[in-house]
Amino acid sequence: MRICVSLALDTAKQAVNEDYKKRQRALSRQHAKRHAPRYRSLLSHWAGLYLKPPRRAKVAPLPQPERAQVAVSYAGHATVLIRYRNLCVLTDPMLGDWRGGIRREVRAGLSPAELDHVDLILLSNQEPDHLHPQTLSRLPKSATVIVPPHTARRVSEFGFARVIELGPDQSVEHRRVDISSVAVKHGSEKSPGLGYVIRGDGPTVFFCGKSGYSEGFASVGRRFRPDIAMLPISGYLPNSFREQHMSPLDALYAFEDLRSKIMIPIRYGSFALSYERLEDPMRWLQELVTERDLEDYVVSIEAGQSRVFVRPPQRGMSRGARFPEALAGHAPATEPGAGHAPATEPAAGDAPATKPSGAGGAHERGPHERGTHEREAHEREAEELASPGSEAQVQPSTRASSQAG
Repeated sequence: MRICVSLALDTAKQAVNEDYKKRQRALSRQHAKRHAPRYRSLLSHWAGLYLKPPRRAKVAPLPQPERAQVAVSYAGHATVLIRYRNLCVLTDPMLGDWRGGIRREVRAGLSPAELDHVDLILLSNQEPDHLHPQTLSRLPKSATVIVPPHTARRVSEFGFARVIELGPDQSVEHRRVDISSVAVKHGSEKSPGLGYVIRGDGPTVFFCGKSGYSEGFASVGRRFRPDIAMLPISGYLPNSFREQHMSPLDALYAFEDLRSKIMIPIRYGSFALSYERLEDPMRWLQELVTERDLEDYVVSIEAGQSRVFVRPPQRGMSRGARFPEALAGHAPATEPGAGHAPATEPAAGDAPATKPSGAGGAHERGPHERGTHEREAHEREAEELASPGSEAQVQPSTRASSQAG
């Protein structure tokens, strides 16, 4: 019996690895085809910013979340204010106008005064645009701070009530909100980065401050299936930077791996830290979203703006289940080909995953080709994830495939 279980686990692991390799090959092909607009010289660009003050963000009042809701307010870069009714969480606080000698191009969309009630601070890595001493020094000392390994000593000097150092796959509960740490593809053995899954009285949120695309996202999807995925979309030029950063295309692949219902792009439009032009990540993401009919799944929040999301009711679920499997939009990892559109192995010319690969050709059934009942069920659930008071409702017609063609 043990031998059979061991063989089954090995087979499943092998299938997962093969699926990841296929997706990596598809990503490499698609990135090779795109020539992103880039700065000829970052030094010249940075020098030009010294006499040019940052643009002001369009700031709106912070909404108040109610029971079963989460309010998401974007400050810019990787700084996000995540508020449940009973807890206020702040990620990678960076409100400053400078990252070393690099000037910010759009001011932060949150002020220190709006962060007076922060209960919990999550730091994803030690880099100065994510662990910013000047911003940390202005945050409430009553807050608890969660940091990656080998980082607590750098934060303890600021006098916070508690500093908790987590390694990958550890968790802590704070005021009835569970925070689980997950490994990401960023940092080093001495200074690893982390992602966080936040489970409170409302939709579950996955926050990733910085990471390259990896098989870890599929692991998070299998374990947690977060409702909302906050994913970085900049830092992809030169191509070698993608080892520890994601492009918009990488992020859409990660979004599908996570099995989330909504993706919120972050870490773009504030600092020019790589060679793609500052506006390119969002422009490219919008192109991808339009091409793949993902408008209802990708929710962009400008710096200074907020959105409120509500936890959808759990219909037709067995005890202990998180969401009905029919709504997952993703096949089990042990069957790597079943839930993916043919983008992992394009049939002809890298056709978009949302479209058939061609008449008469072999074509796997992708999420856009689900049956009517499955489609309607997923539409209801994703509609209910957005608050009725939101500026734009999230009303998808099917589970979107983030795989490209």
